[in-house]
Amino acid sequence: MYLIGNIVAVRPMTVIRGRQLTRFDVAPDGESFSLHVTDEEASPAALVLPSECLPALMMTLPEIVRRSLQHRFGDRSMRVVYPVGSWEVEGSPRPGTLVVTLRTPDGFAVSFGLPALELLRLCARGTALSGEVSGILGS
Repeated sequence: MYLIGNIVAVRPMTVIRGRQLTRFDVAPDGESFSLHVTDEEASPAALVLPSECLPALMMTLPEIVRRSLQHRFGDRSMRVVYPVGSWEVEGSPRPGTLVVTLRTPDGFAVSFGLPALELLRLCARGTALSGEVSGILGS
């Protein structure tokens, strides 16, 4: 939006209709990144953002996936579930907090900071649900 005299003009939004995500790049100084796509006419295009946008992007993508699946299939319980290939629990500089890292077999990893008591509750709940599902516990 910009002003011309007393008239407010609104620039039309640039819309890139991507067909395929082709790659990403990170600037050598780490200050920005780009997402490269091919558009509907198979022409290359890129969205370049400052690296400060990465946390917002990371937190937004799972919700975009969830909503897309739910709308596509008309099922509010739809979600993407990744298999865990490996995991790690480490100490944290923050007292009482552990860092739990989950990795898929293809190398995608995400880390969470959990209070030790929450990790214990997670284990207890997982054990209880596992027993309910498989019938192993309580037999």
